[in-house]
Formats: sequence, C-alpha cells, structure tokens
Amino acid sequence: MSEPAATAATAAAESSPKPKILCLHGFAESAEIFKIRSRNIRGLVGDHAEMVYLDGPLDVGNLRFTAEDFVKPKQNPFTNLAWWWWKTTGQRSELRGLGDTLEKLANVLNEQGPFDGILGFSQGAALAILLAEMLQEGSSHEYLKFPKPVEHPQFKFVILAGAFGVEPEEYQGIYDTKLNVPSLHMTGEYDTVIETKRSRKMMEVFVDPVVFEFRGGHFIPQTPECLRVVRSFLLPFIPDLEAEQ
Repeated sequence: MSEPAATAATAAAESSPKPKILCLHGFAESAEIFKIRSRNIRGLVGDHAEMVYLDGPLDVGNLRFTAEDFVKPKQNPFTNLAWWWWKTTGQRSELRGLGDTLEKLANVLNEQGPFDGILGFSQGAALAILLAEMLQEGSSHEYLKFPKPVEHPQFKFVILAGAFGVEPEEYQGIYDTKLNVPSLHMTGEYDTVIETKRSRKMMEVFVDPVVFEFRGGHFIPQTPECLRVVRSFLLPFIPDLEAEQ
C-alpha cells in the first residue's frame, strides 16, 4: 500500500465511531455504582468501545415514599435510583414510574444513539430485555410503548446479569416474541435476590443464548473465567479486543 493510501486508511479507521454500549444499573443503585460493579468489563473493553452509563429517573432514597411515590434525584453519585417501582394494590401489580423511564430512554436513544449493545444488571437487565423487545422489527405491545417516536435499530448484542422478567399480567405477552439478537446471560448459582430459575426463564426469550453460570450470588463476577467468556462473546462486535489478548 502506498504511503498516501496507508495514511487515508489510518485516518478512516481513526474517524470510525467506536461501538457504544448502553449500561443500565440495578434497583436502588446508580450509574456510578454500576461502573464499580462492571469494572472488569470496563477494563476489558478499555478504549475500544464507549460504555454509556445512565441513571434511572426515579429516586427511591431510603425506600420511604412521599404521597407522589417518588422524588427527583439529588446531585449525589450514590443516590439510590431505579427504573420503576413494583407496586401491588389488592390483586393488581403495576410498574410505577416506567413511563418516566421510557421517556428518558427515548431521548437517550434518539440523541446519543445508535448503541451497538446493551449491558444490564438486575432491574437494568429486566429493562434491557424490554428495550430489545421494543426495538425488534414489527414489535407492538399495548402496555409497552415509547412516548415519542424512536429512530434506533435493534441492538447487535445484549449482556445480562441477574436478569428477570416483569410480573404484572398485562406485560406477559411481551415475552412470547423470541428475540433474535446475540445474548450473554450471567447468573449466580447462589443468587438469593433473583432466583436462578427466573433468570433461566429469560434465557428462553432469546434465540441461541450464551449462558455463563458461576458459583456466586447477585453480582457480576470478577474472575478470569468470566472475562474469557465476555471477551469471546464481544469479539464479533468489538474486533479490536483480539489485539489485547
């Protein structure tokens, strides 16, 4: 390759956008806490992709609620935030605050996207599944809609840890649609927060899921074995990881 051609190729490579990964924290956590929880994945990805961590729009504080159910987040990186609050009244359960979450995500997807993949932990993993369902071509569900038009393709990959499905009856039909998107599912054998069987049920929603079960609880493992699995899964989407081996 001649020098001008090589220079042009290098410039084109440098100008190519990095893959972007949307990162969603668990209940009563925050973007800053999730950065700590997922530090092994952040270290693995390094500068080869941009990991965008979001704060949930609902502040559950010390789990005491006002009459309006929620207060707005304070300027505190360790505020206890959430994507919804599961509220049961009599025989009815509902996801309070999900509308605020979908409004925020619609803005993020339109303004900061497109995102190549999504990483979710616990409630964030449950939300990641809902988003993947909403972005799947032809998706339509009465109880799960963005409040405004969203121009965003389906994710190229999904990574979930401690995932579960939402339980209100009106949402159950969502999981009848198989998700044809590459997925990696991490679940701890001794998870006492989200039972393993609940996470396994969500694996069935995806076509050909990659599963990593580990001897542990409700967290993202920091082991070399976990990193090997994540690296292998991400290589088709972030080829530059190959050079880090």
